[in-house]
Amino acid sequence: MRNACLLVGCTVILSLFALSPSYSLPEGLELSGDVKLRLRLVDSSEESPVFGTYGEMLNRGFSQKHRFVLEAAYPVATSITVGGKIRVSNEDDDILTSGPEYLSSKFGSAFVAYDTPAVQARFGYYDVHYTPLSLMRWDVRDDPEGGGGGCAVCPGTPGVAGTILGESLEELGPVLTFEGLRLDLSPLDAIGCSGFFAKSTVAGETYDVLTYGGRFRFTRYLHHASSLMDISLLAVRSEEDKRSREADLISLPEPFRNMVLGAAWNVPVLPWLEFQGEWTYSDSRNQTDRIPDIAGNGTLVGLRAVLPGGLRAEASYIYLSPNWDSYFRALSYSYNRKGPRARLEYERGRLLIALFGKYLTTIDPVKFYFDRPAGTVAYPTLSARGYLTAAPGLNLGLAAILSGEGLEDDGPSMDTDNRRTTMLATVTYEFGRASSVTLEERYVRHRFAEDDDYNISMLSLYVRAAIW
Repeated sequence: MRNACLLVGCTVILSLFALSPSYSLPEGLELSGDVKLRLRLVDSSEESPVFGTYGEMLNRGFSQKHRFVLEAAYPVATSITVGGKIRVSNEDDDILTSGPEYLSSKFGSAFVAYDTPAVQARFGYYDVHYTPLSLMRWDVRDDPEGGGGGCAVCPGTPGVAGTILGESLEELGPVLTFEGLRLDLSPLDAIGCSGFFAKSTVAGETYDVLTYGGRFRFTRYLHHASSLMDISLLAVRSEEDKRSREADLISLPEPFRNMVLGAAWNVPVLPWLEFQGEWTYSDSRNQTDRIPDIAGNGTLVGLRAVLPGGLRAEASYIYLSPNWDSYFRALSYSYNRKGPRARLEYERGRLLIALFGKYLTTIDPVKFYFDRPAGTVAYPTLSARGYLTAAPGLNLGLAAILSGEGLEDDGPSMDTDNRRTTMLATVTYEFGRASSVTLEERYVRHRFAEDDDYNISMLSLYVRAAIW
């Protein structure tokens, strides 16, 4: 607690010092950063570990986590910038192997950047994401609050990089952070391409993982829809770094690899209607807990509409073949799944209400236990949430999330073998730019067909303050 209070105090002092009229930063130097603090009390009738809304493991009792990040960038020439970040945290070390930040040191990193209108290059740490089925940490449109279904993000999930840790201060989003090289080219207004290379230490692997790929983008303004059409071709490959293989595994016949080729599109049909989608082909060898060499495909198609009266709607269909695999895909997507999802939002003034639903089934039957027949497993999700600004800077939120997993008997239903219900209430006060205090109560009710049921109560206080 003392260290956390010290970090908050240092943040306030640094902010006041930077804003003082008697002090100015060196010309060209840019600073940014923030400090996060979480106090949390987890209570449950079940012994630790217990599982939260996303399937993350939690420990009963009180915990305090903090993270301080300060980033600096300084131009040393017309097109060249150097910089880095300092990172101080009491989070567990495995957060840097579980994502989204795959850094080589928990204390920070550095970079050198070359930036012109046509060429942008960066060596060191950088942020990157492509599409949900190829390269992304978390797709909020697929799982706005724990609607992934099953255990897609539980520790030890085969064939996917990344895990959501209960002791992390991560704020779920699409961005991944790698160390290596990133290059972006914009030769024409309508054409752009990018590429990257990274080396990461990934949780659960006995070797480092090399990941590289690229994307070609074509954009065109459609006058009839008053919006941009965006079409992308992409490729991402992850493979074992043979030089990092442990000595006792040197006899493995083939190294691990995973390759994803795909296309993504966003095509405006009308000013208020868009057709969006993604198709990927994957090829994997020696993937964890899979047959030696497999190839599959994944498809995600949908429509998004902005309707009169503050309504927004989205409907999508997901098909991920039994042999489809993508190593750095968004965590809520699992192979051998198909089904629809839909989202409806209503916003008027300071009020926002959102409904989300998803119903996935397995394509090939899955046998759970020896005494149960193979069958189609359903992963239904129903989520409802509302946010209200009660006063300037004061926001209230309520949410209810129902997720299920189990054998499907009589068609689409929430009455599955295993169910998880989450009730969430938040009170947030914003006291500055990207600075806020949030009090949150999260109640999770687990119901299992084979194990004992249990409930979890998580009372949390979050403090976030921006620096500069």
